[in-house]
Amino acid sequence: MHYELSAIVSTPQVLEPISAQHRCARLVPLATANLALIPVTEDLVLQLDRQGIRVSPETGFWQLSIGLQRLLVTMSARGATCYLEADYFGREGRQTAAVWRWGVTIYGPRILGRNESFPAGGNSPICGALRQLGVVAVGHRDEFVVAGLGRCRRTVDWCAS
Repeated sequence: MHYELSAIVSTPQVLEPISAQHRCARLVPLATANLALIPVTEDLVLQLDRQGIRVSPETGFWQLSIGLQRLLVTMSARGATCYLEADYFGREGRQTAAVWRWGVTIYGPRILGRNESFPAGGNSPICGALRQLGVVAVGHRDEFVVAGLGRCRRTVDWCAS
């Protein structure tokens, strides 16, 4: 089964100005109290950076454009802001996550590549980034599950949820 996600995660207060300013930025509440996400679609990337120039591949991000990165840094003055990407088919795949606060990267980018074993104990890049936003694992449910990021299987599905 395929899973892919490219999203900005923060509080609704941090994300609301983006969804108000960019018509293709859909604000979606998450299962965790006071967190939401904006799916990063190709339309949003092109709206932020008409040429869609991607950041260096060494960051581990495939979809992050220079314009989107600039927006994340700016937004982080209002509160901690996470950008994450995941692409899995079954248990094989990759994920990358980073968190900014006050214009500075405070976490990551952390990368889990296609050929790397999934870390035990909730130490995946996405779980670590969510912890920076205050998400707490509960029992056997890691931060990814607690936040409800498994609700949709594709980035575009979040736009319709």
